[in-house]
Amino acid sequence: MKSRHKIIFLIFVIIIFLLASTISFVFNPLGLGPEPDIILSHGFFDEPAKDLSELELLVDGESAFGEVIFAIDAARDSIYIQTYIWKDDEIGRLMVKKLKAAADRGVVVTIRKDVLGTVFELGDMLNGKPSPVFTSEGLKGYKNINVDNDVFADTDHSKYFIVDRQVVIFGGMNIADEYHKKWHDYMAAIRSARWTEAFEQKVIHGVAWPTPSPFIVAVNDRSATEIRTALIQIIDHAAEHIIIEHAYFSDDKVIAAVKRAAMRGIQVDVILPRRPDTHIYANLMTINRLLAAGPQNPPRIFLYPHMSHAKVFLTDGVIAAVGSANLTPRSMLTSKELTVFVHGTKDDPFISELRGQLAADLSKCERVLAPFELSFSEKIMAVAGKYIW
Repeated sequence: MKSRHKIIFLIFVIIIFLLASTISFVFNPLGLGPEPDIILSHGFFDEPAKDLSELELLVDGESAFGEVIFAIDAARDSIYIQTYIWKDDEIGRLMVKKLKAAADRGVVVTIRKDVLGTVFELGDMLNGKPSPVFTSEGLKGYKNINVDNDVFADTDHSKYFIVDRQVVIFGGMNIADEYHKKWHDYMAAIRSARWTEAFEQKVIHGVAWPTPSPFIVAVNDRSATEIRTALIQIIDHAAEHIIIEHAYFSDDKVIAAVKRAAMRGIQVDVILPRRPDTHIYANLMTINRLLAAGPQNPPRIFLYPHMSHAKVFLTDGVIAAVGSANLTPRSMLTSKELTVFVHGTKDDPFISELRGQLAADLSKCERVLAPFELSFSEKIMAVAGKYIW
């Protein structure tokens, strides 16, 4: 009898351990590093960058993946890729083909694929199409290609490609067909050995971003969670106009900052996808909260007609943020992320192209004029979605 009780107790302990491990792995309730009070200095806001020629905006997947493939084809030394999702589909297989060809030329390829992101590949896996990072037919075990799938690593939601330490392409796009040809999204490219090295040192090795610099890369990692602080700084410094285009929006502190801006007379335009692939009820709850900001000058909410996976800000037409971080508690506190912050002039190509593209996005949208009526179950799903994703 005592032996049976010991076995039951042992099974109970194992179940609790597995449950605690799963919660820690999926939700990371303790978060990453501390959240600083200031990321962007007074100098960042006081003077625009004199030269942004080494920074380029890439809009939508065909443009972004075209640049990635061009860089891989030209690679002679090294390729480093970090991604959250990598599917066995058309663009996923093309990337495998291009990387194998680079490896055959002697290029050393390093690939880091987040394990939690595999949740979004389960449908393909059940249909016999696992991610190429897991198969010998794909990338696993190929000469000159090192694939890292560390189950115990922090969730890494960032996406970037570093080629020959000369160029880095980064932003919101995973390696899958929906990002390539179906969804609206943004990436950025740094074309400079100096700033590519700074990016690598900051994002991979945790070295502080150098100053002075024409733009600033902020990260969420074990040393600090910087991105929400910097986003709230650019909201609080806005003098006239804020445009936010994001796929998923539910973070309380960012919502509060947007409401503060609207209350002090700033025109705030928020663009969200009409039918996001996830987080829909959390988005609707946020829309209702923003519309309730006050009768005088509530934020204007717009619904983009197709799926927009964007993560971009533009304040006063000259200060921009583009990156991988969603406006959700997970992205703000518990996932590794990166975002570039830029203060340019209205004539800088990076700034003017972003301003023009956001204007084009707004022209396609329908404005939300009244709050959404949500059922009790939809409100529960909104709260669950807010913290799960």
